[in-house]
Amino acid sequence: MTENFDQEMEAQVSFSDYLRILYRGRWIILIAFIVVFTATLIFTLTTSPTYEASASILIESTGLMERSFFDMGAFGNQSTLVANQTEILKSRRLAEQVIKRLDMSDVRDSLQLFQPNEEGEYTSFRDMVDILRQSMEVTHTRDTDILTLTISAGSAFEAAYIANVVSEEFQLINAESNKGEISDLRKFIEGRLAIKQKELRGSEDRLRSYQEKEKVASLDDETSELVTRLAEVESMLEQAQVELDANLEMKRSLEEKLEERKQMLPADLSEISTPYLESLQQQLAKLVGDRTVYITALQADASIVNKSSYQATVVQYDQKIKALKDKLQQEAGKIAGSNMVSDPLKMSQDIVNKLLTLDGEIKASSAKISALQDVVNGYSSKLDNLPVKVLELARLERRRKIDEQTYIMMVQKLEETKIQEAAQAKNVRIIDEAIEPLYPVKPKKKLNVLLGALIGLGLGVGVTFLMEYFDNTVKSPEELEKMGFNILSSIPRIEMEKVEKKLEKKIDKLGQFEGRRIEARLITHLDPKAPVSEAYRTLRTNLQFSKVDKELQVLLVTSSGPKEGKSTTAANLAIAMAQAGKKVVLVDADLRRPVIHSIFGLKKDEGMTNCLMGLIDFKKMLKPTFLDNLFLVTSGALPPNPSELLASKKMQELLQQLRDEFDIVVIDSPPVIAVTDAVILSTKVDGTILVVSSGQTDRDALARAHTLLDTVESNLLGTLLNGVNVEGMYGSYYYYYYHHYYSKPGKKKKRRSKLFSA
Repeated sequence: MTENFDQEMEAQVSFSDYLRILYRGRWIILIAFIVVFTATLIFTLTTSPTYEASASILIESTGLMERSFFDMGAFGNQSTLVANQTEILKSRRLAEQVIKRLDMSDVRDSLQLFQPNEEGEYTSFRDMVDILRQSMEVTHTRDTDILTLTISAGSAFEAAYIANVVSEEFQLINAESNKGEISDLRKFIEGRLAIKQKELRGSEDRLRSYQEKEKVASLDDETSELVTRLAEVESMLEQAQVELDANLEMKRSLEEKLEERKQMLPADLSEISTPYLESLQQQLAKLVGDRTVYITALQADASIVNKSSYQATVVQYDQKIKALKDKLQQEAGKIAGSNMVSDPLKMSQDIVNKLLTLDGEIKASSAKISALQDVVNGYSSKLDNLPVKVLELARLERRRKIDEQTYIMMVQKLEETKIQEAAQAKNVRIIDEAIEPLYPVKPKKKLNVLLGALIGLGLGVGVTFLMEYFDNTVKSPEELEKMGFNILSSIPRIEMEKVEKKLEKKIDKLGQFEGRRIEARLITHLDPKAPVSEAYRTLRTNLQFSKVDKELQVLLVTSSGPKEGKSTTAANLAIAMAQAGKKVVLVDADLRRPVIHSIFGLKKDEGMTNCLMGLIDFKKMLKPTFLDNLFLVTSGALPPNPSELLASKKMQELLQQLRDEFDIVVIDSPPVIAVTDAVILSTKVDGTILVVSSGQTDRDALARAHTLLDTVESNLLGTLLNGVNVEGMYGSYYYYYYHHYYSKPGKKKKRRSKLFSA
């Protein structure tokens, strides 16, 4: 129980310490709060508002360049595509086109971008582009192909208007880019179609002329079947050749685009390939060749009536080809996104991806052509066995059928290309246009004010605790108690202005000369009812009962350092003793910087040193004061060797004379640490009082002074905490005492107990 109680008390004391620190630093906290809060308020009210408007954009992978020309499966990574479109949205090219369009718009004069600054200067085109790019934010919604474009501007209208213009220009750029790629391919097909049309007409004319010339109407059934099969295979061969040429044309177009973005990329993309990618390309080429051979063999076998039963094998071929193409696409995407392609523009990655995938398609087409060529050679050898007239007719018929089938196929693909070209503009679709926001996003007034208040309080509290951390001085009686010192009394700070006013009022009562002689620090005499006077009387009482078995007649008053109030304490203690009816003498033993004589308005001549040197007698050394039973011994002439003089036998004899003559002898001495005078005198007196100045005396200096006095075994009666600021003593017993036991005249306070006795 006792241990728990002690822990509780320790926790309470620690909490009280925190409260005292906060109370002492209340002005710092208040000033920090006012400064930060005011600055935040001014900043919030003077900052121009910022509005944000957002538009949603869908990126669709429906363009031609995201699929093969002859339905060979999609190639191109959608995540890479979205990343590329994000970079395009942030690009300088797009920003420049947007600025040009804004400059030509009807609302140009209402846009802040085109307004002059305070000096009347207009923003340059380059700076406007940079401002637009900085005010733009593009975010990708996870697990979707939707981009959110957000524009920040000084007005709601401007934010929404610019966001919509950027979205529209981005859509136009995307459409132009896609159309540029597919337009090249469309032109290529149109050129080849015109050539094939001429070839078809030529083959038809040659067949008709030969039939008319040789009077041959048609071929027999067997020869016609052979020619038909050969024509079909050769048509497939020609289609494969067209497919290969189309892929080569696509590759050339992509390489030209890539060359514009990166001059150093090698024309032969096999240089940046990997063994795994090459293996996939070879497997794809072999599988496409095997499928072609199987289909042609199946078609040539007349013994098979129901060929649909063999369709499962074809499906297996198609599934394997699709799986290989998927792996090829993934590997190409990895290479395009890796550091193997050191393209500084992210948007070039998908071009590299497509080029690597096209290499696989080209190899597959080459394998298909090679397989079909072998089949064609086999059929051609059979035709060579026919009669000359029949053979020539078969060849002309075969050529016509090949040209006809190829022409039909190319017409179909041309129409598909035109449809895809028209669909390219829809690759980027605006889902939601930007609308004018109702409220600005900056400044957030309520949040700023709240943060300003919190930061102001936090800064004030932080500075207070930081100052407390670096402040090593003693401030309260509780701190002295924790250091192990006995506290004789706590003296509040003397408010000199109030005391001086009271002194002026007493001049008439004391007499002009006598009143001027008494310094305001003699509060015990000037204002006996003041709390400070009561505190000195408490010191007197505590001294009287501090040593029951031995009478304290000679008292030494000292401090660890200068200007800690020891002389004021000695003077007021002597007055308090004299007011109690004791015959008291106050001795100024500070032979280096004496001040007692100035406090009482006397001269220091004919003092203690004069008596020790035999220049004056004992009686002449004693000077009367304004109290009948209070006498003063000034320092006298300052000697060159104060320590030796105070340690002399004559000093001991002088103290004995004072003991015999007076009831109480109060000695004021120099600081303990500065010189050895106080330590020497402490061995010759009955008790020593160590004065501690609140907020001034350093803890280390106080500990050092205690060590010096303890070394010579002086009788340290205790400490006196001087100059206590009662306004900064929240939570201490003295604060409670000061505010509950003293009040201004006319105000009643309940007296619960008496801490100090007279």
